[in-house]
Parts: sequence; C-alpha cells; structure tokens
Amino acid sequence: MFFFLSSAQYITNQENTTKIKVHLRNGVAEILNNHQDLLGLVENNLVEIESNFENKVEKFSFIVQDAVFLVSNKGLDPKQKGMAVYVYAKNAYELNSSLPVNDISKMYEKKKETLDILEQKLLVEQAKQKDIKENERKKTKEEIKLSSDILVLKSDVAFLKQTLTFAKQLK
Repeated sequence: MFFFLSSAQYITNQENTTKIKVHLRNGVAEILNNHQDLLGLVENNLVEIESNFENKVEKFSFIVQDAVFLVSNKGLDPKQKGMAVYVYAKNAYELNSSLPVNDISKMYEKKKETLDILEQKLLVEQAKQKDIKENERKKTKEEIKLSSDILVLKSDVAFLKQTLTFAKQLK
C-alpha cells in the first residue's frame, strides 16, 4: 500500500505501508490493504502508519491541520499500482524526536500575540457601533476582515498548541 502526505511546507510518502490509522471525530479508521475507496476529514489531527521494510515494522505518526484523506484502490497516479492513501493538509509535522519544538513554540507565541491584538481591534470596532441596535447594525468591512482573520488564527493557534502538547509527550 502506498501512503502520501502533503501540506504547504511538508511532503512525505511511504511504500510498503501495511496499516494506516486516521483519527476521526467518532473513532479511528484503520485502513488495511484492499480497503474500500473512501474520502474523509481527519478530525483529531492524527495520522499513524505502519510500514514493513526489510521484515522490520516501522511506525510513524503525523499531526495534521485541516486535513482530508482519500483511499483509492486504483491510485491517482497511473504508474502507481495497487492501493494508495493520500492525505492533504494545511499543515503537517512528523511526530518524532527531530520535531522543531523551538520553532513551533515561537510560531505559536507570535500567532497567539497576533490573535490577541486582532481580538482587541475587533472589540474596538464593535464598540464604535454600540449605540446601534443589534438587529439594525451591519458589520463593517473591517469587522468582517478581522473576524475572518481571527477564525484562521484561532485554528492555527489551536493546531500549534496541540503540536506542542504532542511534542512534550515525546520527551
């Protein structure tokens, strides 16, 4: 079985994969050879694979952000024979001892600080219109932009925090 994981900053693939576990909202999907074709959303940000290389079982774990997975018995690449599992994510890290914890921690702090600033800006923008009744009030372009930026940053901050939590468990 072929495994492929791709994000904007990270890409990996693995041949001879024997088992793939994808963590979903209501459990874990365990994908073995000849699994039915499937498309889904990775809810709990974890993907684990087992691979058999020279009669030795190797296990790999990945943390992924906003990921979807695709199981295909025909593969998406015509050159690829047999079953394949593809995972596409906004962001991904392999959970191992070489995880760049300091870089992730700095990124987390920076995004958290930016999130706090934007949330304050949104409160100021909303306060400007506090005299208007809620049902008559229309969001300004600035409020809409701030709200969407805040949603994206909240997702990034939560992912980085979860990554740091897993990294601490590795030590």
